Amino acid sequence: MISSALSIVRHPDRVAGEMVATLNASGLIYGAEESYPSLITPSSCLLDRPTTATLVEDLVALRQFYRTWNDLYRASLTGDEPRWIADLCEYGLRPEEIQAQRLTLFAGLEPRFCRVDYISFSPCRVIAEVQWKSGGLGLFFGIHNVCAAVEPVVGACPGDPVQGFRSLIKAFGSNEPIAVNPVRAVWLQGEGRLQQALDRQEMRYIVFDRRDGARRVFERNGAFVVSDNGKLLQIDFLYGQEVLPTLAPQTIVRLAQAAADRRLWIETPLNYVYRQKWGMALPFMPDYAELFDDRLRALFGAVALLRGAEVDLGPLAGDVPATTGEQLCAARTIDDIARLSTAARRFLVLKCGAGSGAYYSQGHGVLRVNGSRRAAQKTLDFVKERLAQGEPWIVQRYVHAVYPIDVCPPWATHDVQSVDAHARFMVYATFDADGSPRVIGGLGNFSSHWKVSGRSASYDERGRLTGAAFNDLRFVVDGALR
Repeated sequence: MISSALSIVRHPDRVAGEMVATLNASGLIYGAEESYPSLITPSSCLLDRPTTATLVEDLVALRQFYRTWNDLYRASLTGDEPRWIADLCEYGLRPEEIQAQRLTLFAGLEPRFCRVDYISFSPCRVIAEVQWKSGGLGLFFGIHNVCAAVEPVVGACPGDPVQGFRSLIKAFGSNEPIAVNPVRAVWLQGEGRLQQALDRQEMRYIVFDRRDGARRVFERNGAFVVSDNGKLLQIDFLYGQEVLPTLAPQTIVRLAQAAADRRLWIETPLNYVYRQKWGMALPFMPDYAELFDDRLRALFGAVALLRGAEVDLGPLAGDVPATTGEQLCAARTIDDIARLSTAARRFLVLKCGAGSGAYYSQGHGVLRVNGSRRAAQKTLDFVKERLAQGEPWIVQRYVHAVYPIDVCPPWATHDVQSVDAHARFMVYATFDADGSPRVIGGLGNFSSHWKVSGRSASYDERGRLTGAAFNDLRFVVDGALR
C-alpha cells in the first residue's frame, strides 16, 4: 500500500515473462530497437474510488484553466490586457503559425483529448503538466492493454484507451471517418499496432512518417485529403501537430482555416498555447490569481514565471521550512538563485515555458539547480541566455515522491529487484462537444531518475537496475469507468 489514494498491486512473478513475450510479439517497441527495451514490473497501479472520482473534477478545472488563459490571450491582442501575454503566447512562432494560432483562438477551438501527468496522489494531487498533444498513442495504448490483460484485479477497471480514442474520432466524421496521424519515425511500430486494432473495428486510421507529410497531406478542391494506396481520401480527423514542421507555411494557415470552418478536426487545434507551460504561473500572479481557484493552485503545486533578470519566488515559499521560505522570498534576481542554500535549491525545478524551439519538449528544458553553487550558476547562465531571447521559463516546486516497486530487465525476468522509483501517472481522457470529460485509461511510469521518461533498462556500476518501467492504472469504480 502506497497511500489511501494509490496502491501498487503486485502480480505473480510469471507475469513479467508473459508481458515481455506479448510486448515483443506485438511490435510494441520504441524506435529501431529489436526487442522491448524498458524495465518490466509485474504490477498494476490501483486508484481508490474517491481519487477516481476526483480525476474528472480535475479535468474540468484544467479545461477551465486553459479557457481562461486563452481569454487573457485574446484580451491581450485586443489591448484589454498587457501585450506581454500575447508576446509569450506567440514566442518562437513563424508569421504563418501566428496567423493559424489566431484563427484557431478566435474560432474557439479547444482540444478534445489529453494526458494529465500526475506525480503525486497523496497527501495531495500534484501534476507535472498536461500533454494535450501526446506522442506515441499506439505504443502507450498497446503497453496499457498488455499490462491490463495479464492478471485481473477484483473490483477494478483498467479502462479502454483504444475504444475511447475511437469514440472520439467518430464524433468528427461520417459513419466511416478518415483519421490521419503523421508521426516521428520512432513511434511508427506502435502506431502500426493501433492501426491494426482500429482496422478490426472498421475504422480507417492512416499512419505514416511525418517526413512524408507534404507529399501525403494536401488540399484539393477546398478539402484536405490524404494519399493512401493510390487513392485520395478526405480527412475528417488529423492528429496533427507532429506534421506541421514538414508543411509549407501557407498550408498551415489553410489547415487552421479549414478547422475553423469545421471542414475537418485537428487534434490538438493549431493553438500552441496547448504546448506551453508558462501559463501555469498565472494562478500565482497577484494580477490574475482571482481568475483561478485554489483547486488549480493545489494541482500545480507552486509556479513562478521568469521573464527577465528579476524574479519573484514568493509563490514557492509556502509549505517549506521557514528559513527556506525566507531565502526564496529574498531572491530578487536569477543569480540570487545560485546563492541560495542547497536545501533551498532542492525545492526548485526550472522548465522552459515555450511551445516551440529546442527546449519545450522531451525533457530537454527541465533542469534542477540542487548541485554545487558553481553548477547551479552554469545552469542559470544558460536560462538567462534563453530569457534574453524572449523565451519564457518557469520555476516549479520540486515534489520528491518515490514509490517502492519491483522491476526486472526484459532479458532476465527472473532478476526481480525492488527500487524506490520516481513516477508519473499518465491519465488519458477525452472531452465531448459540451466539454464533459471522460477518463479512458492510464499508465504508471516509474524510473530511478527524477526526470521520469522511457529510459532503456541497464545495470549501473553497482549492479542496480536503472531505467523506466510501465504498468497500467486501474480504477475502483461503481460500474463502468466514466
